Amino acid sequence: MAPCLTSTLIAMGGEDRLTLISDYCPPVKELPRGGTALSPDLERVMRSGAEVVLARAAAGVPVDAIRRVGTPVVLPWSSVREMCDSVLRLGDLSGCQQAARGLAQDLETGLAPRNDGTGPRVLLVIGGPLDRSGGPWVIREDSLHGQTLKAAGYRHAFQEPLMGAPQLSVESLIDLDPDVIVHLIPEEDDGSGRQKVYDSYSGIPGLRAWVEDRIGAIHDPQILDEGPGLLVLVDQLRKEIGDLSQRSGEANR
Repeated sequence: MAPCLTSTLIAMGGEDRLTLISDYCPPVKELPRGGTALSPDLERVMRSGAEVVLARAAAGVPVDAIRRVGTPVVLPWSSVREMCDSVLRLGDLSGCQQAARGLAQDLETGLAPRNDGTGPRVLLVIGGPLDRSGGPWVIREDSLHGQTLKAAGYRHAFQEPLMGAPQLSVESLIDLDPDVIVHLIPEEDDGSGRQKVYDSYSGIPGLRAWVEDRIGAIHDPQILDEGPGLLVLVDQLRKEIGDLSQRSGEANR
């Protein structure tokens, strides 16, 4: 009942164990959908023949209701350590223990911080071109996606943890003045994605990333999934930020 759990089971070779997926999961063969972890369609869950119902830990998961149609298993998934432990639990539940151990090791190694406190300060933004009326929705430093930036070897733009909703006003963005801005866009690129993102910042006064042409975009339909695809994102960030730095350096020369 969560995309990250579905993608993890598939990565471990446990796709044939799935009988139903959540409304937010990408399509998997002809599998039916059963609502969400917070609002499961219990009738569909029961009809699917599922014996175990997997949910990511969150406030409000109706464990007692789920228990009427299957065995609920709620897995913590808010840090790399929790994710690795939950991967091992998924391996036990699905009979894919060996694959789970290998995946947990890959996640622990691949998402380990590789930043020495130097290098550019990077702001990760969710979605396409900047909405100036509301400001950008951003990735928190302490999130799993925030961990990918550290694993890629870069610093977060925030000097202090972001409080409240993860959205910045344009004024706050100017005050933050990150060295690099990268948009994570959960869709395919039509060839003009990066240019549209860059152009949306045009004219914002004093924004270093725009002046130095260090605003980029990564397009991937699964980019916001918090499963094993996070390892792919680490490589995507290294390439995109590296390309932006190289292009900016060539322009300055």
